[in-house]
Amino acid sequence: MATEFSFDNQIMVLDGRVLEIFHRDTEESLRYHVAFLRIDGQPHRDGFKVRLGRAYGENDITGGRRWNMTAEQFAEFREFIALAIAARDNGPTP
Repeated sequence: MATEFSFDNQIMVLDGRVLEIFHRDTEESLRYHVAFLRIDGQPHRDGFKVRLGRAYGENDITGGRRWNMTAEQFAEFREFIALAIAARDNGPTP
């Protein structure tokens, strides 16, 4: 079953081992297999700067999306993205 996280005009959907990001204002969506996914969240002012995209090199991220989130939004995002990280780290389910 797919899990969703809504943020601003975007919806992120985790369906098994695929994360897809839809944006209300564009026809395009982004899809990432969790094996290639990298996420970074850093404190910024009174919230967090978040970057999500394709893993590149040892610690870099290419493409993807960047957001500024409040602490509350970031807490909800962390719960959602923990499922994608678990899917990545635990490998495919039989």
